[in-house]
Amino acid sequence: MKRVEILLGKDGSIKVEAIGFEGQACTDATKFMDELFGEADKIEHKAEFYKQTYGEVVTSGFCG
Repeated sequence: MKRVEILLGKDGSIKVEAIGFEGQACTDATKFMDELFGEADKIEHKAEFYKQTYGEVVTSGFCG
């Protein structure tokens, strides 16, 4: 299940975590936070961010 968690620290800090997203979809899912609060001071990408996401496979008939 995809979701965005927003954690508010006692010190006023905000941590946003995209869960269930891969690749650029992580950034797209949390972009609204930049629009609301300005750019993040620090961004840490999880392993899922670096996974390749592929679109549909197209066969051209070349090479077999």
